[in-house]
Amino acid sequence: MNIIKAFNYPTFCLASILLIAGFQAQAQVTTVHIDIPPTPVQVDPMIYGQMLENVNDSMIYGGVVDLAGDVRDHLIPPLRDLDIPVMRWPGGTVVHEYRWRDGIGPKPLRPTVTTHSWKGVENYQFGTDEFLQWCKRIGTEPYINFNMGNDPAYAGSLWEALEWIEYVNGDPSTKMGKLRAHHGHAAPYHVKYWCIGNENYGPWGRHTKEADTTYAKKLAVWAAAIKERYPELQLLGVGQTLRWNQTVLEANGHLIDFLTQHYYVTSRVKDGEIQNPVSTLFAPAKMEAHLVQLGAQLETMNKQLGRTDHPIRLSVDEWNNRHSINQGEHFVFSRHSPRRLFDVAVVSGMLNAFIRQSAHVGMANYIFPVNAHGLLRTVGNTDAYQTPIYHVFKQFRAQMIGNRLHASVRGPSMATDAIKPTIDGDSGEAGFVVESLPYVDAAAVQNEDGNIYVSLVNRSPDAKHEVEVAIPAGYTGESVWTLGHPDINAKNSEENRTEILPVVQPVKSKRGKVTVEIPACGLYIVKLVTVR
Repeated sequence: MNIIKAFNYPTFCLASILLIAGFQAQAQVTTVHIDIPPTPVQVDPMIYGQMLENVNDSMIYGGVVDLAGDVRDHLIPPLRDLDIPVMRWPGGTVVHEYRWRDGIGPKPLRPTVTTHSWKGVENYQFGTDEFLQWCKRIGTEPYINFNMGNDPAYAGSLWEALEWIEYVNGDPSTKMGKLRAHHGHAAPYHVKYWCIGNENYGPWGRHTKEADTTYAKKLAVWAAAIKERYPELQLLGVGQTLRWNQTVLEANGHLIDFLTQHYYVTSRVKDGEIQNPVSTLFAPAKMEAHLVQLGAQLETMNKQLGRTDHPIRLSVDEWNNRHSINQGEHFVFSRHSPRRLFDVAVVSGMLNAFIRQSAHVGMANYIFPVNAHGLLRTVGNTDAYQTPIYHVFKQFRAQMIGNRLHASVRGPSMATDAIKPTIDGDSGEAGFVVESLPYVDAAAVQNEDGNIYVSLVNRSPDAKHEVEVAIPAGYTGESVWTLGHPDINAKNSEENRTEILPVVQPVKSKRGKVTVEIPACGLYIVKLVTVR
């Protein structure tokens, strides 16, 4: 018999279509496997830090304080609830013109000046004592940045830096400690973190571009003098590229504790909708590629310096997702653009990257906590509402700490040569080393409570993704914390403050897996508990 003639073509086609469709449906499922390493790496809670800078956008004045420098008390409870681990201040670019002595003592005697950096006003009503006392009220660790600019009229000096430390930390018997006590605070503040310089490689604010060798030499003088008097302090030096960092580390590896890095994802928004969303949503992956390069460099240098027990780490001192808003033929940067659901995906993606790179990333500070790109937005003088990213930081800080676990992801992916990530800052020299990246991004930790938490971010701008999390032995699924919305451009507002809110749902384990379906740009955190 002729096999071809005997073949039932319509039946074959139908069977083939069904079979292929079955494979396609199966291929659309993303699988996440969690591995508990024998030697865990600790996730430092300091990666959930924040930063204050007077950028002329109601972030400090008109934000955390009023124009007279008085604390806006209604913001204290929601800020305390975030359990912010560290707060950087006073900048940022503006630090190159900041005179700390103008911000101490009787408020009526403090000067009011225009700021060159952000074309605003600094009245110094929120100065050193006010900042440190505000930090205490919200329960965070203060971190101060020195002015080590190079403008002859505005640059800070080493002796000013040393006196600032003494004013903040000195015993009341010291010259500057006595001055602090005279101003009403006898007890030292015991500030631990101090950064020497800010983006010294660039021509921004009251500063001109410096070579890596120039900065490294200046840093060596400052850091040595500070460490000689205050060996207990944690000093941060300015980082940037592999070459810059190598120069700084070779001259200062025995003196500093962190190198700072800056990364800004960028988004274009037109008529309230993100443009070219894939370039934004996958941009954190480019930052992570750079962190991997810098981490390998640090690992080598720490071994050479004999600092494996107390390694130099990275602090991502400035990061966020900057919006540029369409104004006719141009897109113009704005800090007043509301945080939307796609910001949830970007922020969560950045935090996931910090967790995965926690062997070398020991701190990170988001810009900013209030107004601007912030977690909270004020309404008048006594009201405020939470943006969607407020919930991201609160949940990560509560659950995504402890020991980093390995999370491997397989599923529908995006070709990296098609992404064209939009990110400014230090990652320009990095590139993708893989051909594709899964739409679902995952990080996992084993918390101090013994539970495992798996953070899942859907980087797709227009499709939901089903995710199967394989449960490690001895665990079972309990719940999933979700933050999502049908519209990736959705936002909370003064009129509708609950448009995007987290929801906690129970989950059940089936055949050793927890299955969830994540909407576009959604964030899900799965909780796995030990079997009893």
